Amino acid sequence: MSINKKTIINNLDNLGNREAQIFKMLAKGMRTGEIASQLTIKPNTVSTIKKVIYKKLGLSSSYELFKFATDHHLLN
Repeated sequence: MSINKKTIINNLDNLGNREAQIFKMLAKGMRTGEIASQLTIKPNTVSTIKKVIYKKLGLSSSYELFKFATDHHLLN
């Protein structure tokens, strides 16, 4: 599946604050447990938010998320 960059860019603004925070952490390669620990939330919460992010952005894998974030300099 190819990344539909226009859809992702348009939908980035639809992410809530916590979703955007977790998006950046995922893009940096952090794992669910690490994110949960750092944000002091449950790993299941991180997993649920991750699914919401993927759905909102039309992504299907961690690789697509990472590739998009690095290609568009979103990790700064």
